[in-house]
Amino acid sequence: MNNIDDYVLGPSIANRDELDKPLSVDPIIFEIIRNKFQAINEEQALALKEVSVSPIVAGAGDFNNALFTADGRLASMGPQVVFHSGAMPLILKNVMEDFADEEISDGDMYIVNDPYKGAVHHPDVTIMAPIFFEGELVSWTGVTAHQVDMGGMSVGSVSVRAKEKQQEGLMMPPMRLIEKGKMRLDIWRMIMNMTRQPQMIGLDLKGFIASNVVARDRLTELMQQYGAKTILTVMEELIRYSERKTREHLRSLPDGEVRTRGYLDHDGTENKVYKTDVKIIKEGDRLTIDMSDSSPQAYGYINCAEGCLIGAILGGVAPLLGSGIPWNQGILNSIEVIAPKGLICNANAPAATGAATIGQGWVITLTTAHAISKLLALSEKSRKHSQGVTHGTMAALFTGDTNQHGEPFGNQLIDAQIGGGGANPFADGMDQAGCFVSPRPHIPNIEYNEMHSPMLFLYRSFFPDTGGDGEHRGGRAAGTAWTPHGVDRLRCSLTSHGVEVPISYGQFGAYPGVCSNAMIIHDSDVGQKYAESDLPLILEEVGEPMDLDSLGGKVQVLAAKQDELPLMPGDVVQYTWQGGGGYGDPLQRKIEEVITDVDIGYVSAERAEKIYGVVTNEAEEETIKRRNAMQKERLSKADSPSKLSSNIDTGDRVTLSRFGAGLLLTQTSDSSLQFECECGCVFCNAQENWKEHTSSHSLTKEELPEGIRLHTTMELVEYLCPECGRRHALDVKEKGMQPLQDMKITRWVEEVN
Repeated sequence: MNNIDDYVLGPSIANRDELDKPLSVDPIIFEIIRNKFQAINEEQALALKEVSVSPIVAGAGDFNNALFTADGRLASMGPQVVFHSGAMPLILKNVMEDFADEEISDGDMYIVNDPYKGAVHHPDVTIMAPIFFEGELVSWTGVTAHQVDMGGMSVGSVSVRAKEKQQEGLMMPPMRLIEKGKMRLDIWRMIMNMTRQPQMIGLDLKGFIASNVVARDRLTELMQQYGAKTILTVMEELIRYSERKTREHLRSLPDGEVRTRGYLDHDGTENKVYKTDVKIIKEGDRLTIDMSDSSPQAYGYINCAEGCLIGAILGGVAPLLGSGIPWNQGILNSIEVIAPKGLICNANAPAATGAATIGQGWVITLTTAHAISKLLALSEKSRKHSQGVTHGTMAALFTGDTNQHGEPFGNQLIDAQIGGGGANPFADGMDQAGCFVSPRPHIPNIEYNEMHSPMLFLYRSFFPDTGGDGEHRGGRAAGTAWTPHGVDRLRCSLTSHGVEVPISYGQFGAYPGVCSNAMIIHDSDVGQKYAESDLPLILEEVGEPMDLDSLGGKVQVLAAKQDELPLMPGDVVQYTWQGGGGYGDPLQRKIEEVITDVDIGYVSAERAEKIYGVVTNEAEEETIKRRNAMQKERLSKADSPSKLSSNIDTGDRVTLSRFGAGLLLTQTSDSSLQFECECGCVFCNAQENWKEHTSSHSLTKEELPEGIRLHTTMELVEYLCPECGRRHALDVKEKGMQPLQDMKITRWVEEVN
């Protein structure tokens, strides 16, 4: 039993009877006002973007805004980055606690960016504003956005070298930036003094203020039109509605446990691998996410604190479990999170957290989503939302120094938000799917980046053979290449992951997307070719990555975490990121679909033969023979099941559900639940670890698809039906560890189908 102190989101004390009561406001009024809230959120975003000149805010949309109840619960949020909205209630809680002994007045605004006061990481700055009506505090509004620089040891403020929060840059606990409508100039000057980009940060923060003013004015207008009581009642009803619908969805799923482990490579100092263990316990209408078995906090800057943890979990749960449900506090009310202090996912101060969003937080989101997808796969109604991992890594490339106009300059390229989409039971993943934590993804166009930054882009393109291979294929990975232009030097650092550990996991026997990759070609001929107008000739096909070998120079392959280094004229930076995870055994993919993939260049002919068993221009009968032979070859290499099947019934059975592409959940005549292969091979009782009753094989380096790399401590293990050789799982795991029990069913419910 976990101690109550281990809970981040404690056991819900919601009165279940209260959830089922009818609306206490007219349904038409409810719909009008809840949509008005969304309109306010949209207008807040427009106000911020109109004022901001930051490529991260205006171009990439790395921000969010929200409305809150008077006591700080999330009522309505914008469709931008979910990380921010999930963390803001904790930020607001700290604002109210820190100013409990001081008057909070109409016209005040409070600024925060300390991760140990709720911020996701310190470059994510929040400004919260109370909203008063007729002299009474009735609501709050807030905006959070990533800032290009908040000081610290490195441009972009995310420093590989940081070991404690004090080394990372300006960290503000809740501070009153605006007091009764007047700017605190002393606080403003302190912030501008600490950033390398005061003009850009200044405009961003003024955009925050404008956004909060828009929310205050529009909410006040609504209260004047409908009455404050009606507006506040709708806020409460909206949260109650979301919680009720979330709990209804949970009740429609079987009870049991699902589990996934994600891994983060490199802590900035050592190339160690850190584990994120997500165990989801589903009982009735309650969902518990237990992360107690995750790695201890790291010595480096990859940790996350509580705000990032909650934001990351909301980002992994809401897009799947909350489909069709307004995203607000009601979803969080349905979840209990157990994460004892001192873990990498809930670090103790003063641990460094600079890479929280683009490191540990990202892994939490994807690992949570992968686990939720397994649970949804058991439901005929919800299976369409089950999928491989989308956009497994956030490769954040920070640059700074002086731009081509002689001005101070800083930027974070967020091209990686293009993302490869995870495949699902019915379709391939999209090539440009965005990411789970950003329902409305944006990336600046190349011309915007070149106008703002001293860069010449050589290409931005998708790459073949990069989506996770499966019965349904993951979306392709993309990448960019660029060179400094118009300057004598740039400073550059990289924070990424998934370089030696795939995290774009596939589902149910599919491969993950390929690993991330980054390199610098030093002293290339790119400048000479550009000057001689030869560079465009290299781009033979629009949309195809150019042949960088033609540029000459010396290649430096970058680690997942790269400390700041200089870039000189002639240097070319190329970085790519992970494609989406696949879904199902690749040998089950339709032959004609593989041939089409080869014809349009998504999959190479070599990969089609090695992974899918398909050779173009070959008779279908020959392909079927080859695939059958490949399944037999798998079994010849695999170890026999580690446990003998016991307590199974091979008599009359009823299929309740399809857990994955070819793994079935069946019920026997005595109502026992069993896992079995579609071929009829029964593995075990549904409370046992079904993987221990399969044939397993750790793939050798030669057997790995090109682009998938593994840390020396890790392996990629396939779990096969011992009779037909069908692959039902492909797990990234630590060497020597027992197979992870990813599904245990304790109770079937009739509502599932």
